[in-house]
Amino acid sequence: MASNEDMTEAELARVKAERDELAEQVAALEDRPGRRQRTRRVFTAILVIVSVLAFSLAVPGTWVRRTLGDTDRYVATVTPLPGDPAVQEYLARTITTSVFEALGVQERLQTALQDKAPRIAFLAGPIATSIQGFVQDKVQELVASQAFADLWVSANRLSQQGVKAVLNGDTPDEISVVQGAVVINLLPIISKAFAQVSTIATDLLGRPVTLPPIDLQEIPQEAIAKIESATGIDLPEAFGQIKVLDQTVLAPIQDAVSLAQRLLMAAVLLLLLATVGALWLSTRRRRTLIQIMTAWTIVLVIERRLAIAGGNEIVDSARPENQAAARSVVDAVLGTLLRYTGWMLAITLLVIVVALLTGPYPWAVRLRTWVRDLFAALVSAAKGADRTAAATWVTIHRDALLMAGAAVAVLALLVLGGGWGSFLAIVIIGGLYALAVWRIADSASADPDAGSEPPGA
Repeated sequence: MASNEDMTEAELARVKAERDELAEQVAALEDRPGRRQRTRRVFTAILVIVSVLAFSLAVPGTWVRRTLGDTDRYVATVTPLPGDPAVQEYLARTITTSVFEALGVQERLQTALQDKAPRIAFLAGPIATSIQGFVQDKVQELVASQAFADLWVSANRLSQQGVKAVLNGDTPDEISVVQGAVVINLLPIISKAFAQVSTIATDLLGRPVTLPPIDLQEIPQEAIAKIESATGIDLPEAFGQIKVLDQTVLAPIQDAVSLAQRLLMAAVLLLLLATVGALWLSTRRRRTLIQIMTAWTIVLVIERRLAIAGGNEIVDSARPENQAAARSVVDAVLGTLLRYTGWMLAITLLVIVVALLTGPYPWAVRLRTWVRDLFAALVSAAKGADRTAAATWVTIHRDALLMAGAAVAVLALLVLGGGWGSFLAIVIIGGLYALAVWRIADSASADPDAGSEPPGA
């Protein structure tokens, strides 16, 4: 009897164990979709973060490569600068200073006065300053001329191409190495300035001075030799040239540029893969899309603010007399970045608005219904059918229509920028819209046959 009871208990224990095992298997099967969803949410969050980080790197990198790395776009950016009065003044002052330092004007005047009229030798400084001011006015006329504008474009085109070549490991003829530095040849501009003051140079040197023409393609050392031969003055080896890259840091910069190019390609590729992957894995794609676009919008706003702050810092760090010209240059360069990011900002905001308005959210459904009713009312009014009902509907929703128009106008101003043209266009369109709403509402109020309640109100 005891043996039968032991067998029964053992059988019950076995059945319970099988039942518990089956229950665990059922629970595991039922929980598998939940685990998959949790896994997808985790990987979606990771990919969203990667997408945002890649976007923050790709935006400035693409702008630099597109604007400053592309010769035509770079030239288009700097071409208007000679037309800016502040830049004209800076260039004229800088070129005049270079010419006067090369000629040694004050020293020559000091020597001449000391020999002929020692009692007024102290006037050498004021006289030199007056002459320099006169020469600067002449040079500024040159800087404002079309001939200088053409030379400016050619010099910047060659300079940009040369810098790109040097950073990629080449050294073209128009880029020379002087005293251990990579420099850009600006001697043709200096030569034209010399020509503007040839009479003064002749008087100072005591003999006629005629400078030979100097071409942008000419090797700087050969051009300097021509000027020295014409003036009889020993010029510095780096005269009329701008230091671009010091050879001691050229190799690290070349390595950094190569690395930056590879990182940019990787960032763009990672941006595409992470964004597509996040949307594909997401269990709520609309929400994920809104999250990505919102994060991108924040990144764009931050990068625009940082760029503006950086530009202001560059201007503030310049000498007071150069700050106006520095502001013009910074604005020209930053303007391309702000336009570039502005269009991207408009796209991200548009995607967010469309995703929200087409979503299943109760407020979005009500708004779509409201817009559909408004459109139907306007169509009916335009066709002449049921004008009274349409006008009455507009009257009832007049305040909401006016507020919606104002909101759209403000959004348009934020997206299109603060230019006077866009501002006036938005004001005119908004005014016509508000006038139309008021006229329709007034016509409904004045119509004695208008019903108190439109259909569907």
